[in-house]
Amino acid sequence: MRRHVSAMVAIATLVCVSVLAGCATRDPRLVEALKGSKVTEVRVEATPDVATGLPMIDGKKPEEAVAMVVNALKTVAARELIGYPGGSNPARLVITLQQADLASAPGRVLIGSNSSITGTARLEDARTGQLIAQNPRIHGQNDGVKGHDAIGFAVAMAINAAMTQNQEALAEKLAVSFTKNVKAWLTQK
Repeated sequence: MRRHVSAMVAIATLVCVSVLAGCATRDPRLVEALKGSKVTEVRVEATPDVATGLPMIDGKKPEEAVAMVVNALKTVAARELIGYPGGSNPARLVITLQQADLASAPGRVLIGSNSSITGTARLEDARTGQLIAQNPRIHGQNDGVKGHDAIGFAVAMAINAAMTQNQEALAEKLAVSFTKNVKAWLTQK
């Protein structure tokens, strides 16, 4: 009898969680607006006052870091998002970066600096320019490994050194993270 009651409680809990998860994340108006569209073009831009992080240890200017992120995002977003969400109407995806904090390679290796980008994603009709949908805040993140004692610090430095080829590679990791979040928004998954 106990086994039967436990199984029934587990099934009821699973059903409730599934129903609530489906209701909480999807706005039917957004799903409807997106379903007929298909990204055929990706444009990436940065606001004139794009926020950047601390000055880079390697001496690169913030404008150079922003340019690296924009270039990486153009490449990754075009590769990953063309054709989404899957409708037939051609749409232009416009990504506008508002914040681009790219860690310098020495900063990543020595102190485990994090990198992050934040921006908007706007989907517009490719023929008319009419707005289809917009997400005002999408984020991409790539964290460095941090140590908490002498051994941990040495291990963290080794891991960061192995994973940090250069800033272009860090910019691509950020672009992948950001693009994944844009894709989730476009497909509502």
